[in-house]
Amino acid sequence: MKTLIVIKISLIVLLFGIAVVGCKKDEKNYPDIPNAVYIVAKVNTGPYPGAVTAVGNTASGSPAVPVAGARVYVNTPKDYDVVVNFTISGTAVVDVNYTLPTYTSVRIPAGQYSAEILIPIKNVPVTVNKTVIITLTSASNNVELGLGSVKAYKNFTYTITKP
Repeated sequence: MKTLIVIKISLIVLLFGIAVVGCKKDEKNYPDIPNAVYIVAKVNTGPYPGAVTAVGNTASGSPAVPVAGARVYVNTPKDYDVVVNFTISGTAVVDVNYTLPTYTSVRIPAGQYSAEILIPIKNVPVTVNKTVIITLTSASNNVELGLGSVKAYKNFTYTITKP
């Protein structure tokens, strides 16, 4: 009988020890999620004929599409505004294929996820595809540009397609 009690107590102690070790806190140190902004296609480009958009950092449309749109996102909502500066380049010609926006930065308000960059496209036929490239150049409040270790999605390319 004493042997049975000793065995039971030993099993209880053993099971308790396993439970304590099994519930031990994970001691891995994971880095914080970085504050980052990135740019993708404005998904709802509207009912414009010839618009083709995929969720990604490219989009295309015929010259009949009146506006090329991109959205700049923060990866997590902030409790402060984030101002993101950008430049525009590409093979499309300003005032021939598109109108340069009057702004070179967008503000993502505190608590929001995104802001839009809109590029008015001129309805002028092209003989070869032309590109309008938006490049994020800086962001306020130490917010990084791009996602992941390769810092992807810092550029957005809109292609004005030939018929």
